Amino acid sequence: MKEIKNDTEELRSKLLLDVYAGAVAGMPAMLLDESRIKNADEEELKKIAKEYGY
Repeated sequence: MKEIKNDTEELRSKLLLDVYAGAVAGMPAMLLDESRIKNADEEELKKIAKEYGY
Protein backbone atom coordinates (compact mmCIF):
# COMPACT_ATOMS: atom_id res chain seq x y z
CA MET A 1 0.00 0.00 0.00
CA LYS A 2 2.84 2.38 0.84
CA GLU A 3 4.43 1.75 -2.58
CA ILE A 4 1.18 2.66 -4.34
CA LYS A 5 0.99 5.87 -2.32
CA ASN A 6 4.58 6.72 -3.29
CA ASP A 7 3.87 6.01 -6.97
CA THR A 8 0.78 8.22 -6.82
CA GLU A 9 2.71 11.07 -5.23
CA GLU A 10 5.54 10.66 -7.74
CA LEU A 11 3.04 10.90 -10.61
CA ARG A 12 1.43 13.95 -8.98
CA SER A 13 4.85 15.58 -8.70
CA LYS A 14 5.69 14.88 -12.36
CA LEU A 15 2.38 16.29 -13.53
CA LEU A 16 2.81 19.42 -11.43
CA LEU A 17 6.31 19.92 -12.85
CA ASP A 18 4.84 19.73 -16.35
CA VAL A 19 2.20 22.30 -15.41
CA TYR A 20 4.77 24.70 -13.97
CA ALA A 21 7.16 24.22 -16.89
CA GLY A 22 4.37 24.90 -19.34
CA ALA A 23 3.35 28.05 -17.51
CA VAL A 24 6.93 29.34 -17.53
CA ALA A 25 7.26 28.45 -21.21
CA GLY A 26 4.38 30.76 -22.10
CA MET A 27 1.31 28.58 -21.58
CA PRO A 28 -0.20 30.05 -18.38
CA ALA A 29 -3.49 28.23 -19.00
CA MET A 30 -1.75 25.06 -17.82
CA LEU A 31 -2.01 26.44 -14.28
CA LEU A 32 -5.73 25.74 -14.46
CA ASP A 33 -4.89 22.05 -13.98
CA GLU A 34 -2.83 22.66 -10.84
CA SER A 35 -5.65 22.34 -8.31
CA ARG A 36 -7.15 19.42 -10.27
CA ILE A 37 -3.83 17.56 -9.97
CA LYS A 38 -3.29 18.49 -6.32
CA ASN A 39 -6.75 17.24 -5.32
CA ALA A 40 -6.96 14.16 -7.56
CA ASP A 41 -7.14 10.63 -6.24
CA GLU A 42 -5.11 7.83 -7.81
CA GLU A 43 -7.59 7.05 -10.59
CA GLU A 44 -8.05 10.71 -11.52
CA LEU A 45 -4.26 11.18 -11.64
CA LYS A 46 -3.99 8.29 -14.08
CA LYS A 47 -6.64 9.92 -16.25
CA ILE A 48 -4.81 13.27 -16.16
CA ALA A 49 -1.51 11.52 -16.96
CA LYS A 50 -3.07 10.03 -20.09
CA GLU A 51 -4.27 13.50 -21.09
CA TYR A 52 -0.68 14.73 -20.70
CA GLY A 53 0.66 11.86 -22.81
CA TYR A 54 2.17 9.65 -20.10
